[in-house]
Amino acid sequence: MAKAVPTRRDRPRIFYGWWIVLGGIAGMVISVGFNHHGLNAFTLPLADSFGISLATIVGALSLARFETAFIGPVEGYLVDRFGPRAMMFVGVPLMGGGFLAASFAPNFPVFLACFFLGTVLGSSLGFGSPISTAVANWWRRKRGRAFGILWIGTSLASVIVPLVNWMVETLGWRGAFRVIGLIVFVVGLPLAAIMRHRPEQYGMLPDGDDPATAPAKDAARANGSESAEAAGEADFTAWEALRTPTFWYFAISVSIRTALTTAMGMNAFPLVEKELHGTAAQAGFLFVVQGVFSAPGRVFLSWIGDSISKQKIMAGSLAVMGVCLAVMAFATSVAQITLLWVPYSIVWGGLSSLPNSLRADLFGRRNFASIQGAMSPISSLFNLVLPFFAAAVFVRAGTYRVPLLVFGVLCFVSMWLILMANPPTKKAQAPLVKAAEP
Repeated sequence: MAKAVPTRRDRPRIFYGWWIVLGGIAGMVISVGFNHHGLNAFTLPLADSFGISLATIVGALSLARFETAFIGPVEGYLVDRFGPRAMMFVGVPLMGGGFLAASFAPNFPVFLACFFLGTVLGSSLGFGSPISTAVANWWRRKRGRAFGILWIGTSLASVIVPLVNWMVETLGWRGAFRVIGLIVFVVGLPLAAIMRHRPEQYGMLPDGDDPATAPAKDAARANGSESAEAAGEADFTAWEALRTPTFWYFAISVSIRTALTTAMGMNAFPLVEKELHGTAAQAGFLFVVQGVFSAPGRVFLSWIGDSISKQKIMAGSLAVMGVCLAVMAFATSVAQITLLWVPYSIVWGGLSSLPNSLRADLFGRRNFASIQGAMSPISSLFNLVLPFFAAAVFVRAGTYRVPLLVFGVLCFVSMWLILMANPPTKKAQAPLVKAAEP
C-alpha cells in the first residue's frame, strides 16, 4: 500500500535522490577502483607470481567479465524485484570475501575460482546494477546530470590506481588484495543502507518534484495510482525491448565502447612498460590523467544531454575517441601517449555516463535493471574478446599498433550504431476477438 504524500512541512530540505547519488559515487570508487581500474596494476605481478604469460592473465581477467553474461539477466530481474539495497547486502560481502579468499590462493586456478565467484559476482550484484538502477529511478528530467555526477566516482576510481600500485609494490599483490577486501566490507555495507528503490514508494516523485503542486498524472504516480505510460514515460519490459531494433543498435554500440576502454585499461601497463620502456609509475599516471579529465567530461556532456540529443553527443565523442586511438598507434614515447590520453579521457567520461540515462529515456525506468541485464551477454562477449585480442597480438608482434588501429575503426562503427538507436515504439496489440462484419 502506497504511503501518504508528504506535506511541504514533511518534505526533507535535501531531496533524497542526492543521497542516492552521493552514496553511489562512493560505491563506484570501491567497485570500479578496485575491480576494474585498480586491477590493471595486478596483471604483471600475477603473471610473475603464477609463472604464466601476460596474454593468459589478461584473457582470464577478461573471461571473468564474461561471467556477467550468465548472471546479468537474473541479476537485473532481482534488482527490479527486491530493490537495490537488498542486493547490495548480498553483493558487498561476496566482493570483499572474494578479495580475501583470492589472496590465499596457492595456484592460478584457485585464484580464478575465488575471483570469479567472489569478487566479480559480488561487484556486479553489490554495486553496478543496484546503484545505476536507484539513480535512474530517482531522477527523470535531470537524469543526465545525475548520472554525470554519479560517474565522477569512476573518475575518482582512476585516481586511486597509483595508490593500488603502491600497495602492490609495498605489500605484494596478496597483501594488497587483503587490504582491499577489508575496505570493501568497511565502506560497502554502510553504503548499502543508504540505497532506496523508487521515490514513489516513499510518497515522493523523481527530481524532487512536489506532489502537492505537480501535474495530476505525476501526483497520481506518487500515490501509486498511475502508470508510467500514462505519465508520459517510456515503459518497456525486457522482452518488449529485445524485440525492437533500437535495443540491438544501442546494446552493441555501448558494448563495443565499453570493451574498447576496458581493453585499453587492461593493456595500459604492458603498453607503457614493455613497448615504450616506461615505468609502472608512468602507467599509473595515465589513470590519474583519466580520472582528472574524465570528470568534467562526465558532468558537462551528461548535463547538456538533458537538453540536447544524447545520441549526437555520444556519436561526436566516439569520433574523437576513434581519432585518439588511431593516433596512439603511432606514438613512440610515454609523453605522446599521455598527451593523447587527455582528449581520450574527456570523451570517455561522457561515454561512460550517458548510456545509462539514455537507456532509461528509451525504455523507461520500471524495468531498468532487467533491460540492463539483457545487455550483459552482448557486453560480456565484447569484453572477453577485445582485451585478449590486444594482449595476444602484442605478445606475438611486440607492438600494440594493430590493436589500436582496429579499436579506432570500431569507435566509428559504434558511432554509426548509436545514431541508429532512435526511440522505439510499442507494437499495437492485436484484438483478441474479431469484430463482426456488418
